[in-house]
Amino acid sequence: MSDPSVDRELAFQILNSLGQGVVVSKVVDERWIIEYANPAFAHMLGFSLSEIVGKSTEDFLHPDDIPLLLESRAKRLEGLTTSYEVRFLRKDGSIVPVLITGAPRIVDNRPAGGILVITDLTDYYSVLRQLKNSQRRLMDILEFMPDPALGMDMDGRVIIWNRALEALTGVRKEEMLGKGNYECAIPFYGYRRPVLADLVLHGYDESMSREYRNLQRDGDVLTAEVFIPTFGPEGSHLWLKAALIYDSEGRIEGAIEVIRDITENVKRLNALSLSEARYRSIVEGMPFLVCRFDRDGVLTFVNENYCNYFGFRREDIVGRSFLELIPEDEREAVLERFRGLTRERPYVTYTHRVKRGEEIRWQRWTDRAIFGQNGEVLEYQSLGEDITAEKNMEDALRESEHRFRVLAESTAAGIAIMRDERFVYVNRAGEEMSGYSRDELIGAPVWMVVHPEDAAWLKKMYSRKLRGEPTPPRYEFRIITKNGDVRWVEYASGTLELGGEMALIGTLIDITERRQAEEELRRFKESLEQMVEERTAELEQRNAEIESFVYTVSHDLRRPLITISGLAGLAEFDLEKGNLEKARESLRTVQRSCENMDALLRDILELSRIGKVTNPPEDVPFELLVREAIDQLAEAVKKRSAELRVAEGMPTVRVDRERLVEALVNLIDNSIKYTGEDTRPVIEIFYRDGVFCVRDNGIGIPESQREKVFDLFYKVDPKSDGTGVGLSIVKRIIEVHGGRIWIESDGCSWTAFCFTLPVVS
Repeated sequence: MSDPSVDRELAFQILNSLGQGVVVSKVVDERWIIEYANPAFAHMLGFSLSEIVGKSTEDFLHPDDIPLLLESRAKRLEGLTTSYEVRFLRKDGSIVPVLITGAPRIVDNRPAGGILVITDLTDYYSVLRQLKNSQRRLMDILEFMPDPALGMDMDGRVIIWNRALEALTGVRKEEMLGKGNYECAIPFYGYRRPVLADLVLHGYDESMSREYRNLQRDGDVLTAEVFIPTFGPEGSHLWLKAALIYDSEGRIEGAIEVIRDITENVKRLNALSLSEARYRSIVEGMPFLVCRFDRDGVLTFVNENYCNYFGFRREDIVGRSFLELIPEDEREAVLERFRGLTRERPYVTYTHRVKRGEEIRWQRWTDRAIFGQNGEVLEYQSLGEDITAEKNMEDALRESEHRFRVLAESTAAGIAIMRDERFVYVNRAGEEMSGYSRDELIGAPVWMVVHPEDAAWLKKMYSRKLRGEPTPPRYEFRIITKNGDVRWVEYASGTLELGGEMALIGTLIDITERRQAEEELRRFKESLEQMVEERTAELEQRNAEIESFVYTVSHDLRRPLITISGLAGLAEFDLEKGNLEKARESLRTVQRSCENMDALLRDILELSRIGKVTNPPEDVPFELLVREAIDQLAEAVKKRSAELRVAEGMPTVRVDRERLVEALVNLIDNSIKYTGEDTRPVIEIFYRDGVFCVRDNGIGIPESQREKVFDLFYKVDPKSDGTGVGLSIVKRIIEVHGGRIWIESDGCSWTAFCFTLPVVS
């Protein structure tokens, strides 16, 4: 007989090593107290054993599940074992789903508590969710696949009726799902009968096989063709494919049937058989591959599309077997299909691979046998199309997400997917462009990164795109990065379906540097246009001055020449008469005319040199320039007792020193000349509000003449001395320095020449 203490110790070792939680409780004053809990239960809840023992199970239970616990306890007191699912609350506040199997604890032959075995269901529910997600993805693929498809369970009840099938039959899925008793056949045949999915589920006999053309089995897959005279306006030819559906444990749980309407293909083949001439005119315009061949597969005709597809000239391919274009392991199966055609089954549709150069592609062909009067096969004609894209669809669906992520994460362009105006995906380039991490962007509003001034019109574009309305292929807007920088991006977008909802996918390229360059180019263009306008205006002014110059020079030079010519004649006459005094007077007048002509020519030469012969600019106090000009006019100042008031503290200017002194000499001399003979000249030279002024107390200048005084050879008083070039020289000197000059006057008692110059700050 074994030692009870040893047995008890062994039992505790076993319980403590179990991966499932174990709890032993007893009833004390109607309260179920935990006497023992193993480490697995403590680990499950995140409590220590000392925090568990002595408490009741409901202390750790979700409040909503306590009634279920109390119900099971009542059954245990009746001696029953129960199993039920509840939720425990972990120490950190999280919830753990569990399965409890509770048995009564027997003391003195009666229930006195409970023994609970507790299984953590967290992983189970996780796997269940993954399975549901996988099933949902599969259902999405079936729902949106281009071919009509239906599915049924083991009892023949419809469980799949996709959108393409709705479009084909006009029957909505809500009207068909859950229906049995061959209900799914009625939209096609008009009455209840087994469909191909029923045959793959439950088998078929010879009578049923006669309902179909080219019925073939390949393992658990059936393919067939059928003509239904009551389906469609003129009846329909359908190609069918049915296969079994298995659950995750390999048990058959139903069947699926895919339907393709090949009516048009069959009609085209029938039409092709009417006449060779009509045949050729039709097939050459068809978008399909069309060929004719004999029993050995030797081609007797191919259309242009066939030649273009395989890259052969017609004369190079006709006379050769098309089997050369098919991989060797499929040639025998293709031969069997078209050689098996009979009058009762004159056509067949099948798929196979072909070789196009080094490339392997998939095609679907509908072959039709042409029979002679005695029933012999004369030829076969066939209509084909490339279905590589369809064959690749499953692989593409499986790989698309991975491929998208690889491409998206490796491209330099930002890529974002947006749904309900929030980010659901942003690639690495988008993170770098915005300055935000992916975690910060996912779920955040799209407008968080859009410049406020661009948000309104972008929202309109967003809505229009989702509604399928026309939008520009790409447009530019500003984003604000996490650190506050404003960046320009070029954006292009498309739509996609995500989780049953429409979403946008967009690419963003940072064009900030390009926009900055465009802005610099725009400013340069504006500056250049302004320079052109200014230069054009300057040239127009120069042309006007040249015209005036030519006219005036011809006039002012001719006048002294005429005078000289006339006086020379008089002097000659007086000399012949012996009148020496009159001759001398005439010669003195000739001399003065020559001097006037010389002064005029010197002024003209001086004017022409301004802006061409220049001295290096100097930084000179303006007051010093004024003093140099006054020194050159010392005799004129003394002669008229002129008073010159030169302000102090005038700024330093950057000028051609010699030219500017020349301009000041002209202005001061002009002020002295045009002060009345009875008035003492008072000349003020000062600087105020960025403007230099030379002001006198002379006779003033009427407003109508203030612009003209700077014209070449213009004189306010035509009888006055001088050539009329001086103020033109002054204006040219000021403008060459980038300044401008104008006149202010009351018209009777004072005149001020005001001008600007480059001041040294």
